Amino acid sequence: MGKTPSQQKADGAGGAEFFAPVTSGYQKTDIDPSAGAGMSPPPLAAARPQPAAPQSAPPPPAAKPTAPAPIDMSTPKGASDALATTMVQGFVEQMKAAAKAKGGHLSVQDMESMQEDFDRQTQALSGALEKSFGAYVKAQERSTWDQQRNFPFDRLMVKKFSDLFKDGNGLGPDDLCRRMLPGFFVALGMMLGPDVIEGYQEKLRVVVARVRDDIQGVFNWENVYRDQTAKGISLSAEVEIAQYFDEYEKRAEWFINMINGHLTAVDADAHANVRNWRISAQGFKAFLRGMLSDLRAQLNSDSGKMAITKKYGAETCADLFDILRNIE
Repeated sequence: MGKTPSQQKADGAGGAEFFAPVTSGYQKTDIDPSAGAGMSPPPLAAARPQPAAPQSAPPPPAAKPTAPAPIDMSTPKGASDALATTMVQGFVEQMKAAAKAKGGHLSVQDMESMQEDFDRQTQALSGALEKSFGAYVKAQERSTWDQQRNFPFDRLMVKKFSDLFKDGNGLGPDDLCRRMLPGFFVALGMMLGPDVIEGYQEKLRVVVARVRDDIQGVFNWENVYRDQTAKGISLSAEVEIAQYFDEYEKRAEWFINMINGHLTAVDADAHANVRNWRISAQGFKAFLRGMLSDLRAQLNSDSGKMAITKKYGAETCADLFDILRNIE
């Protein structure tokens, strides 16, 4: 199916990066997170005693060590796992090698002399960790409703499903919670790309300024949501987002993992339903139906289908029907 340029960018470079821990730091891998990213390899079963082989029999080949599972660096948890796993394994391996070279013993002075090597390992991970944590912190800031006035495109998109947010006793396992917003913003940035999103932000800032100038009384965001330019921006973004889900199961799993891996922190006295909340598969479908509501409405009318076909082509219009069928 045809994809927009930003969609191709998301497929090619906007996804999560994965790193496997090695003794000197970490290495990049192309393995998909659904293949078990972030999970430690299972422990090896205890070997049973084997009878001695005849002298003429060749020794069995040595078992290959189990390769460590890749770690998803796109979430705070994954980045923390990468730091802990890689650093600890590196320390242990270096200390074992040094002890073996010194007859099985290490002095305090020996360990102090290894400190420089440990410091270099820390620096090797700092860049990737800073990038991951930085994206998470920015997403946390943008998830605050008051802060979203500086990001009108974010506010426009969140408005489409914010009515589904529940809290306290009313929050069920398939409902939506505001804790999802940081992960939503991170995933949105990966799908559309930062340049596309900033272009939408700037266009909507112009809309906000114009609406503010046209209104003599108190500014109301509802006037922005009803603006025809804002509606056009929203529809364009929804078409791009929808095309990302041409492989629904795979993309939905990725998006769900992004949301659940970037949940807003909660206070210890928060309601149990909020503390334990994770977005479910059914909740994710409800979220998508809300976020793509303008596109769904457009495709439900003959004039809307004609407009989509004229702008994006008949093939894309047909693909959008198939994609939206997965969330109904």
